[in-house]
Amino acid sequence: MIPYLYGGSDNETADKAPKTAEATNMQENLPLYWGPQPFLQGPVYFGAIICFLFILGLMVVRSPHKWWMLAVCVLSILMSFGKNFAAFNYFLFDHLPMYNKFRAPSMVLILPQLLFPVIGIMTVQEIIERKSKDANDIWKKIKIAGAITIGICILLGPLGSMFFDYTGGSDAQMQPELVKVLKEDRASLAAKSGLLSAFYILIAAALIWAYIKDKIKLNILVAGLGLMIAVDLIPVCAHYLGGDKYEELPDYATYFENEVNRRGCRQAYNTVLQDKDPYFRVLDLSQKNPYNDALPAYYFKCIGGYHPAKIEAYQDLIDAHLSSGFNGQVLNMLNTKYIFVSGNQRGEAGVIPNPNACGNAWFVNEVKWAASADEELALMKAAPIGDTSHNPGDFDPKKTAIVRASFKDQLNGYNMGKDSLAFVRLTQYGLDDLSFASNNSKDGLAVFSDIYYDHGWEAYVDGKQTPIIKANYVLRAIKIPAGQHKIEFHFRPRSYEKGNQVALVSSILILGLLIGAIVGLFKKQASASK
Repeated sequence: MIPYLYGGSDNETADKAPKTAEATNMQENLPLYWGPQPFLQGPVYFGAIICFLFILGLMVVRSPHKWWMLAVCVLSILMSFGKNFAAFNYFLFDHLPMYNKFRAPSMVLILPQLLFPVIGIMTVQEIIERKSKDANDIWKKIKIAGAITIGICILLGPLGSMFFDYTGGSDAQMQPELVKVLKEDRASLAAKSGLLSAFYILIAAALIWAYIKDKIKLNILVAGLGLMIAVDLIPVCAHYLGGDKYEELPDYATYFENEVNRRGCRQAYNTVLQDKDPYFRVLDLSQKNPYNDALPAYYFKCIGGYHPAKIEAYQDLIDAHLSSGFNGQVLNMLNTKYIFVSGNQRGEAGVIPNPNACGNAWFVNEVKWAASADEELALMKAAPIGDTSHNPGDFDPKKTAIVRASFKDQLNGYNMGKDSLAFVRLTQYGLDDLSFASNNSKDGLAVFSDIYYDHGWEAYVDGKQTPIIKANYVLRAIKIPAGQHKIEFHFRPRSYEKGNQVALVSSILILGLLIGAIVGLFKKQASASK
């Protein structure tokens, strides 16, 4: 109801924080947000008038549907608190199916964001229908709803210093002088935002009062409410998702080109881009955090990069072997062909080829069994990249595949091996389809430098489907009989195929209902004309 009560976001502009902008000489990226979330790109704002109509609707609307809508709104708001209501939300996280798949708890606010306006519409409809006989009762409830919402806006906005100190979680890392002006700007912004929300609610209440007192007609009421809701919501929306937040495709490509030049990576990137191999990975250590930087992924397949929803097993691998020091053998098994390193004296990044990269696939000599995930990760211990020392027992992915004991039944009695000329070679690369050629005089176990994911990937040897085994914690492996063979991997998730079928049937049913409704309408009109 008050969009800037908690400062708005971590990246506010100078017009929202004039004192901070003057003190820092910054016109944007000002850290005004001071709430309990670790960071925030923008508030979830329903609209002051929408909230007023929602509160009024709880008193005015007679439909029993408002109660389940209210229950859903309350439940979803509690769910959005996440760790700020830990006892409730951790219980849901552990027991509510699919809840742990949420990107963030605040995603659930989409439900009240939909239902608040629905109840608001029902409220206006109820006022229109009951105006002639319940005008006085409606006006009493308008005053109550107005007093509640305007009172909250005034109490938390201009009088917010009674409850808040406007101190953010990251303020301790800033200079005291800067924190002081930040807090002043936060308090000022909250006060202005609260007063503006109260003003919008007052205008909405005045429009409804004028309508029930026959001062204005229905079309003026509807147009006035619609206009004021737009005036309330659009500036906030435009501030966070305005035209400046979108770029045309040529400008988008230019951004990456300019960023590469700014970082001094152009020569190093150009060197690697000349490699015609369609499928290898790079590790970019030229920046501070390779796991929070998406720039290399625009040009290459990366060890790092950024994604808000990584596969959990891959994150485990990062935490265990690719965060504090980079396990050289793990990088090799991920087919890390090039490593970008920090700039020289001229600020230009360098590139180091990795001749030990395992390639896209290879045969192994043996399997080591692991009883648990922790043991599997522990068995992959090896020297960091650049360390030429070799300790007995170090992991060597070219010779050994580490496999969880749960896959033992697929390899029991299987005598694997490889000759000196054995190979598995990539012949065709695609996002959903991969082809390989293999040759080995012995029955072998081949490991592929692709992430194991059993929800859609299928493997075929000479057209015959074969089970995929999880190896080295994150990779795939399959059994390949002696001789020359064609190996294929295809990504065909059953959920996607079923979803398409359900969507097709649903579309046909909807179309059938539409046609039936139109035919029924014409028949009704024909009967009426007769």
